[in-house]
Order: sequence, then structure tokens, then C-alpha cells
Amino acid sequence: MTTLATQKGLHELGVAEIAAGVASGEISVLALAETLLERIKKYDGVLQSFSYLDPDAVLDEAKTLDAEARAGKLRGPLHGVPFGIKEQFLLEGVATRGDWKDPSPPIAEYTATVVRRLREAGALLMGKLYMVGPSGTPPTRNPWNIEHTPGGSSSGSGAAVGARFIPFSLSEQTAGSGIRPAAYNGVAGLKPTYGRNSRYGMFQMAWSHDHACIIGYSIPDVAKVFAVTSGYDPDDPSSLPVPAANPEINLESMRPPKVGIVRNVFPGYQQPEMNAAIEAAAKKLAEAGATVVDFYLPEEFELAWPLWSVVMACEGHVINAREDAARRAAGQNVPLVSGAPTSRIVPHAIIAKGLGGLIPATYYLQAQRIRRWLREKVDAALASCDAIMMATAPGAAPRDLSTSGDPSLLIPWSHLGNPAVSIPAGLDSQGMPLGLQLVAPNMQDESLLAAAAWCEAVIGRLPAPSMDFVEAAS
Repeated sequence: MTTLATQKGLHELGVAEIAAGVASGEISVLALAETLLERIKKYDGVLQSFSYLDPDAVLDEAKTLDAEARAGKLRGPLHGVPFGIKEQFLLEGVATRGDWKDPSPPIAEYTATVVRRLREAGALLMGKLYMVGPSGTPPTRNPWNIEHTPGGSSSGSGAAVGARFIPFSLSEQTAGSGIRPAAYNGVAGLKPTYGRNSRYGMFQMAWSHDHACIIGYSIPDVAKVFAVTSGYDPDDPSSLPVPAANPEINLESMRPPKVGIVRNVFPGYQQPEMNAAIEAAAKKLAEAGATVVDFYLPEEFELAWPLWSVVMACEGHVINAREDAARRAAGQNVPLVSGAPTSRIVPHAIIAKGLGGLIPATYYLQAQRIRRWLREKVDAALASCDAIMMATAPGAAPRDLSTSGDPSLLIPWSHLGNPAVSIPAGLDSQGMPLGLQLVAPNMQDESLLAAAAWCEAVIGRLPAPSMDFVEAAS
């Protein structure tokens, strides 16, 4: 066993550590895969994060990756690094369980671009992960407390990384489901600028809002993955014609960032413990040398929520109508409610199924015009800081398995397309993780990741959860 693995345990190693260890010969991909599969076997019967897992195929691929590493033929920068993918991403030859209760899910005919890029870079795909669908929340639990939601719709993606089954996963965000599960499970997450990660092979929720996201143990790990997944994809019409990301994160030489603490709009939606955690984080950052200032969003900012509702209702109606027709043709029940998330704290960010069919096309076009104007106005304000800070979610994961949590604080950034990350802010009084959300102007993903990595290092990461629910059950 390697010195590094002996010190931390193979399941605790992050993306960068695994990639370096495999490249140097210190880490066996097969030993790593066996360790993770054993951990999954021990705990995932309760957590239920994996919707699809083929251990034999994983071990066979791990042996191949080991042989290639020994021959000095590394496929890319992630050679041997295990990962999982949300059910929303297609995997050729494997069922796509967008609805986890679907009795006859479609078999994917091709693989999503971001998944293909990861495998070409040498990453080891462990399996697919549960997501929230028309049948409601899946059986996935939160590894910090199995009576709490792991978040959604990327439920399995957050829980699997939080439980240390895999060092990173792919998630997706249309409202708040890409990085909220990262916050609820005590790890890091990135929602890139809209268009920087390809959507090809990721089934649609809303054309102009879907973001392929990344959840990982830390921001440096997430950045290393983003360098592989990002870049122009001709198969995705929304893909931005820019090169792959090249985040440069060197904490030793990095200057302390300027961080704006959001003082309007968001504090009223955040729970008292969350507001206290933000103040504690701001104090730590300032003491460590960061320039911490009060930041006020433009007064028009709250238009983002109703605008999101209009655009989502229209785009979602077309997509839902198509999916409902397919279900009827297959003799399946058609859900009476939309799979779109709702908000408990922002009343106008709620979507009722069928609403989009009542909205004139001119209203949709006007909403998109205002959206572009608001994006430019907000980006101009954000330019005064390296990042602004608010909560990822109103508080910690609710003690309620019937909900996937509240997306309200993420909806504006999904609507405007801005890059956003989540890092841990510590634990609340019930021992559940809290998440800090940092946001930057559109296309400033690399500088946001650098600033977030610095903040994460100062505030501190969370350890793995105790996972004592197995011992308690026995």
C-alpha cells in the first residue's frame, strides 16, 4: 500500500492525489476500485446512491487501466480516477432512468460528450447515480444523516461523493440541482458558465438553462475535472466556441481574493444559522488577508425569479408534452405534476404543469430579452469582486425525504448562466453541512475556481461523515 493511501485511506483520496499516484505507480487502480466497491457494498444498501453498478465491468476496466499505466501509456490527466454520473447523462448500451420507477427505461444509443471526454482522459466510470424524476424523490439518503434529503435532482451524485464512494461525479443544474447536493452532502461543486460544458447526450429539462455540473471532494479536484469536460462541442448548439478551461490553482502563490458578501435580497431568504455561518466565514477570510466588502445586487435582480419561471414554463411545457406523448404510446401513466422544482421561499418561482401552454410566445421572447439585459447588468456589478458570497441553500438539508430541498438561491444564477460554486461552511447545530455559494461574472470560471479554492482552504473542508448508520442498524 502506498504511503499516501496508508495515511488517508484509498477512499479518502481526491482526484489530484489519485491521478498523481496512478501515474507514479504508487496507486493501483484495481486496488482502488476494489476498496471503493467494498465501501459501496457496505453502505449503499442504505444510502442507495447508485442506480446502475456493474462491479465486474469496473474491475475489468481497472485492470486495463493498470496495465496501461505500467506500460507508461496514460490516456490522459485523469487516468485511473473513479467517477459516477447522474442518470441524466446517456451511457451507450445502458438504461437511462430519468424516472427511477420507469419499468422500461430507454437504452442509450450513444454516450454523452462530457462522459466520453472523461473516459478518454482515463477516468474509471463506476456507474450511474439516482436522480429525482416524475415519480418523485428516489430512495437515496444523506450520508450525514439518513433521515435527511441528499438534495436533488442530482441526489445520487451528491450522496455518492459525500459518502466517499467516488472522488467526483457529474450532476446537472436547471434550477438548483447541480451544486445544492454538494452543499447538503458536505463537499464542493461547480456549475460552469452556461455553454462551457457540453449538453450533448444529457437529456433536456429546459434548453436554455441546463448545465452539466461537477461535484467533488474539493475545488482543486473539481477544477481538474472541469479542465477535461469543458471546451467547444460541435454536437451541442449551445456550446460556446472557446477552448477547454485551464484553471491555475496554486494556493501558495495566489493573492488573497476580493470577496463581496451579499447584503441584499439573499439574507432574507437564508436561515439564521446560515447567515451566522456566512458572517463567520467572512471573518475568517478577512483575517487570512482577503479583502471582504459588503456587496449589493442591482435592485432589478429579483426579476430573475419570475423570468426563470416564464422561460422554464414555456420550454418545460414543450419537453413535457413530448415526454408525455411517449409515455402514453408506451402504455405508461402520465404524471400530473411537473418534474420542475418548486420554491418554498420565493413564491413566484413556482411552476405548475401545463402553465407553459397558456403563455403567448411573445411573452417568452420578452422574458428572454429582459434576461439578456439583466445578465449584462449583473455581470457589470459582479466585476468589482473576484467573487460574491451567499448561501447555496437556505440552510442545511431538510429532515424530509419527500423533498429534494429548495433551489431558490441557485435559480438566479442558473437563469443568468453565471459560474457558481459551492464550498462547505461547516456544520449546523444538528450536525448537518452548510454550503457557501460563490459567483462570478459569466466566463470567469477559472478565476472563480481559484478564488473559491483559496476560500475553501481558509474556511476548511469537512471530513467524511461517520457513516455510523450501518452499525446502528446492526
